[in-house]
Amino acid sequence: MKWTYSIQNKLTASGVLLTLCVLVLFSNYVDRDHTNNVKNSISTLYEDRLIVEDYILKMTIDIYEIKQALHVAGRGGEPSAGQVTALLSHIDGLSEAYLKTKFTKDEDVTFAELLSTLNKFEASASQSDEDKLELANQALVLLNELSSIQLEESKLIMKQVEELYISGKVASQFAFGITIIILVVLQALVFTSKTLPKTLPPSGAQLN
Repeated sequence: MKWTYSIQNKLTASGVLLTLCVLVLFSNYVDRDHTNNVKNSISTLYEDRLIVEDYILKMTIDIYEIKQALHVAGRGGEPSAGQVTALLSHIDGLSEAYLKTKFTKDEDVTFAELLSTLNKFEASASQSDEDKLELANQALVLLNELSSIQLEESKLIMKQVEELYISGKVASQFAFGITIIILVVLQALVFTSKTLPKTLPPSGAQLN
């Protein structure tokens, strides 16, 4: 019965089309999700790693300038107290900006040690230049550790971005493959419906 088969074909075609629509919507959702994840990773890399690395570099330069001033004093020169105070004030501002970024567990511990060292340095007015230099060197070591943390975290973020890109590419290829299969099925249904043999009229109708 051709009409029965035709109805079955239409129902099958409708189901296939519905599946295709769902697949397209799902593919769009996956693409948007991957795009958002990549954007978030890049934002984290910029805001919490690259900018922080700039803070660390500036603080390192300030510490070296403070050490230079202390060396001048050690050679009998007269270091500018105002210069050291200005450098410490600049470091405090950078530290405040640093605190607004996202910390890892190790970074939190290391930065707390750095703040403690800087506080000791600011309170070391009555100490010898050798003690101040020791505190400055400790601060440089901690800044170097913080810089290493930024590098490692940046590598992890880039690895995550690469994994997101690969998974998104695989998902897109899978969705494309399923779409091709669905289109082939639809084409087969259309071709089958067109090539069905015509039903012969009843014998009574031929006699009339």
